[in-house]
Amino acid sequence: MTFLPGRPLPADPQASSERTLYHAQRMSGEMGTMTREGGTWQWGLLRSVWPDAYGNGGWNDLKTWLSK
Repeated sequence: MTFLPGRPLPADPQASSERTLYHAQRMSGEMGTMTREGGTWQWGLLRSVWPDAYGNGGWNDLKTWLSK
């Protein structure tokens, strides 16, 4: 069984809660985690040193990051 931190990321940002840890898989196959506070999302990869391993921004920014 694979460890998946937090809850699955909802498809609709309105269904998310602040300060809740979510997870989602990027198109590249890497697993990322994300949370939201004050309308800003923060995200990161579980195991990576790539320049885009971490970031923050709005919902559309998060979706763009996940599509990589």
